[in-house]
Amino acid sequence: MAEARSTLLICTVGGSAEPVVAALNYWQPVRVLFVHTPQTKAYIEAEIVLKARDEGVDLDAGRYDLFELPDGQDLASCLDRLQELNEEVERWTHRGAGYQVVVDFTGGTKCMSAAAALQARRWPCLFSYVGGSGRTKDGVGVVISGAEKVVHQANPWDALGYQAVEDFVALFDQHAFRAAAHIAGTAKKRVSRPDRKREFAVLERLASGFDAWDRFDHKTSKASLEDIDKCANDLRAVVGQARGNAVLAALRQSRTFLEEMCRAAHPGRPHILDLLTNARRRKQEGRLDDAMARLYRAIEALGQVALRERHGIENTGSVPLERVPGTLRQAWAARASEGHVKLGLQDVFELLASLRDPLGQRFHDAGLGGQSSPLVARNQSILAHGFQPVGDSVLEKLWPVALSLADLDEASLPSFPTLGERGEH
Repeated sequence: MAEARSTLLICTVGGSAEPVVAALNYWQPVRVLFVHTPQTKAYIEAEIVLKARDEGVDLDAGRYDLFELPDGQDLASCLDRLQELNEEVERWTHRGAGYQVVVDFTGGTKCMSAAAALQARRWPCLFSYVGGSGRTKDGVGVVISGAEKVVHQANPWDALGYQAVEDFVALFDQHAFRAAAHIAGTAKKRVSRPDRKREFAVLERLASGFDAWDRFDHKTSKASLEDIDKCANDLRAVVGQARGNAVLAALRQSRTFLEEMCRAAHPGRPHILDLLTNARRRKQEGRLDDAMARLYRAIEALGQVALRERHGIENTGSVPLERVPGTLRQAWAARASEGHVKLGLQDVFELLASLRDPLGQRFHDAGLGGQSSPLVARNQSILAHGFQPVGDSVLEKLWPVALSLADLDEASLPSFPTLGERGEH
């Protein structure tokens, strides 16, 4: 007999009392939800409750509820109605670790059983099925009355965790890494088998690592991703051999790139590549204001790196006025403070041009200077100083220009792996 002091038993009811009574006797539930149709409603109290009492399971009126499905032959209507049990299951399981939900789908029509199994696949519960040691028709017919026994009791998440994996893959490939990590973390808690726990743990770690990277937290990302190789077999088991190997290969390149950024004493070209790649992801998602903010920062960083590496100007937030060429120095003198001037993006490239750095001239030749520049859209964005959303046309114009300034083509940008069928991006 199963431990039953805190069990909520949800069981489908058909035309035979014996399998339901067998489940009641086995699980000894504290509370029961009988899932029935209009045709079997009266049958519950007239036969099931009475026979259960004869077996020693005394179901008084306060220990069970009736839950009616309008049509036991209609799978869609059964699923629609069963969704209403989500809150009941949640309330029961939230009482504590000692409370369990068991779903027995032996009775009722095939549609009822299928609907109960489909709905329960997302619940933290056990599946129960009543079979028997004796059947009619030489063992292939119905169970002989009196020979019933519970033949299966399993955590559906161990068998049906693939649904969580599919949800994880879809979110991961859409760059919704935090949501994907949450899916994997929740599934990890619900499965029972150690191998399944390990599989969801490696998915959670993978998504958490790329979530940190997507937020420019490179050190946290590196720490999360560097041990994935130790879980390689678990990763292959959950996403498949070929995709797992592809992800592991991509991760080795990703870690090299992360290490380069984490080691750098100053932000440099890898950080610009990272900003551009992040902008591409935001652009692909349709988050154009975010994409613009990252493109703007990448272009600004290009100028800042050029000033530092080629002209020894370390900090554009405080440039010694004496380092500015004559004509430009006179123009900026009024805004200087204690002999230093703070530069915005346009100033950075104006200074580069004044220093005869080719990047400054390329910036102006690309039409990025002045009020007609597509960069002005960033200032009007909600992420800067305005309320005007960035349009597709602005991004389409600015994206190739930014790549050109960085001497890159799109294929040169680092990419995040995907778990579905679309390849890397």
